[in-house]
Amino acid sequence: MIEKVLPNGQKVTAFPMSYPQQLMFFMNIQYGKGYPINNIGSGYYWKGGFDFEVMKESIYEAIGRCDTMRLRFIPDEQYKVLQYVNENSELEIETLDLSALSLEEADEKLTEISRGPIPMFDCELHKIILVKLSEGYNGIFMKLQHLAMDAYAVKVFLQDVLEIYLHKTTGSAYPKPMRPYIPVLLTELAYINSEKHKADQQYWFDSLAKTTEPIFTDFMLDNRLKKQQVEFPEHRFADIHSGSPEAAVLKFEMSAEDSAKVIKMCEEKGISLFGTVSMAMRTALSVFNDNQTDVSFKTIVNRRGTIAEKKSGGIRINYLPMRSIILPEQTFVEAVNTVSEVQNEMYQHCSLSFMEMLMLRHKSMPADAKADSTYDSLGFSYQPLMSMPAFNEEMAKTAKSVWYNNGACMLPLYITARHRAEDNGFEFIFEVRKEPDSIYDLNVFYKKVRDTLVLGAENPDMTVGEILEKIAITEEERNGKN
Repeated sequence: MIEKVLPNGQKVTAFPMSYPQQLMFFMNIQYGKGYPINNIGSGYYWKGGFDFEVMKESIYEAIGRCDTMRLRFIPDEQYKVLQYVNENSELEIETLDLSALSLEEADEKLTEISRGPIPMFDCELHKIILVKLSEGYNGIFMKLQHLAMDAYAVKVFLQDVLEIYLHKTTGSAYPKPMRPYIPVLLTELAYINSEKHKADQQYWFDSLAKTTEPIFTDFMLDNRLKKQQVEFPEHRFADIHSGSPEAAVLKFEMSAEDSAKVIKMCEEKGISLFGTVSMAMRTALSVFNDNQTDVSFKTIVNRRGTIAEKKSGGIRINYLPMRSIILPEQTFVEAVNTVSEVQNEMYQHCSLSFMEMLMLRHKSMPADAKADSTYDSLGFSYQPLMSMPAFNEEMAKTAKSVWYNNGACMLPLYITARHRAEDNGFEFIFEVRKEPDSIYDLNVFYKKVRDTLVLGAENPDMTVGEILEKIAITEEERNGKN
């Protein structure tokens, strides 16, 4: 802890940034010039009762219970950035009437707001607006600073807001308290010099040293590794990072019926839903790369195991290189279990900083590899459904969660799989850099993801080889881009 004096003369106890915060800060410096990379824009809207004044009171109360909604950053010569929790919030909750606009027009307006700059130092980091929409919808719009909150923390905060509102309007039980942020942060900071950190370093060093070199698998039909192998035939990695982080967004909706089949199959077979969706991702990569059995991509891990970690806000995500080798004779269920085993082993050592893992992984690359050469064409995140309180049946049937793209992407492709609030169906969000143009490729790629999930749900004992045959890229698909 470091004692700092603010510009207004106030003395505060400040702390360095954690590994995940350092990564996001570094990415913002590297890619964020002119782009709101650290903006998280989200909304939760529904039809039914909505008392604006009571909701405003509930949000202020929830902010007082969540330290990272009152987090502040200050510059520091030694640490670059320090953070402290402000005792009181100065955030002013706004109201906005967009009911004269269509829902699509309102979405465009709120997307524009979500991309507005967030000042970094000595100020409130977040923006909250109570919104009135057309067709009877009302709800909460939030623009939050990613250095203070990640997607999981946002959901927990929203859940707390709704439970407080429900308590105030119906007399339901008051929600259990949130947990303080600083003790969890101190544990994060202590990890850097701990025996666990040394053990995690050794795990990644050993696991990467004893395996063969991975191979890059592309999400583009015109494979970039094959192009680069014309000049460098021995390379198994590719250089795919474009200069600009400007991104486009594709949203794909899997039907509620097909999604329910996948969920039911996972329950009946006792297999992981995260592992199942990850299996669909690696199968799509496999079929895009001549049925490659060795597939790698970055998986995004939410490192929250304890109640304190789950209810203290903050950012705890990490990027892990996930490599799986799946043989064609394995059944779909067997393959999912293989993927889950890889995930479970990695998660035991998931706190090592992404930069450290990247350095260890680069040791397998020849000397002519570039700093951003990679085996991973994409990053993947799965967000399990987190149930939100419903005040009445109408709200339960109409509630919808909206994510607003900030217009930039730190990875060439970042895929998020999550569940729609209204029917639990899968929604896949593809954030992809505009250069090179891969929109056509990703429409084909999603089709392979969806087809894999449906085939696996309906025929869990089908072999991976049979699935690859059924989802093979057709000549029409391969030539459709030209």
